Amino acid sequence: MSWFRTRPVTRDVWLVAEPGHVNSWLVAGRDRAVLVDSGLGIAPVRPVVAALTERPVDVVHTHAHLDHVGGDAEFDRVAIHPAGVAELRAGADPAERRRYLAHARRLLAAAEAYRALDRDFFHLLSGDSDPRPLPPDVDTTWDPCPGPEPDLLHDGDVVDLGGRTLRVLHTPGHTPDSVCFLDEHAGLLFAGDTVNTGPIYAQAPESDLTAFAASTARLAELADDVHLVLMSHFGRGVAEGRYLREVADAFATLRAGEAVVRPARDCDDDPVREAVFDACSIYVAADG
Repeated sequence: MSWFRTRPVTRDVWLVAEPGHVNSWLVAGRDRAVLVDSGLGIAPVRPVVAALTERPVDVVHTHAHLDHVGGDAEFDRVAIHPAGVAELRAGADPAERRRYLAHARRLLAAAEAYRALDRDFFHLLSGDSDPRPLPPDVDTTWDPCPGPEPDLLHDGDVVDLGGRTLRVLHTPGHTPDSVCFLDEHAGLLFAGDTVNTGPIYAQAPESDLTAFAASTARLAELADDVHLVLMSHFGRGVAEGRYLREVADAFATLRAGEAVVRPARDCDDDPVREAVFDACSIYVAADG
């Protein structure tokens, strides 16, 4: 079984998923293509992308977290918001990789029972979301190197692919460097970790709940013009544009102190508080 799952989503846009972990998105224009995030780096992503398009491919990042930048060294050009440059240059430390692998193994241990329940009752799992086994030597082989010195992405910049453009929207909150990419003509929003089908991570030291709420409110203003929201995590990686309003409403409710909140644990197994909504949930710091 391949580590990756790929499929076309709409014209010249492909999902490049590491199921159960992270989604990257390949977007092609007439002259060139970009890979929105390069994934974990557990397996080479460049050959996977090359099989989908013959156009030259660069990487543009939604932010600098480990699971979004692991394939950078396979590409000649990458780009990120200035606030993410230092983290991108530094690379992921071994302790962070160990924490991630511990999370992945907990997920895989739960997957067998979940598959049985899903097969009998719920029918939600698909090739996009059913997690693959980790490579047997992943503890020693997974050590992604930083990529080339990045180009910079600022709010309002336009990534020109030839006959197709992506506009950069700086959406801090999950991290200071978080951005989304908007294909205005096709009505596509590549949302990174600013929008997910839950839980949405706002609990880390670098997260800013006030900025997060403002960023999601900004995206909600685009809801009528967005056909599809293309996200980085969890089993439902694609949503309708109206979902942007649901996420913004969730953040507004949380900020107003009106959310139902319960204790939970994040992917590092750290205690957090989880604000629960019909469409998603939001993790915030346990002591916040």
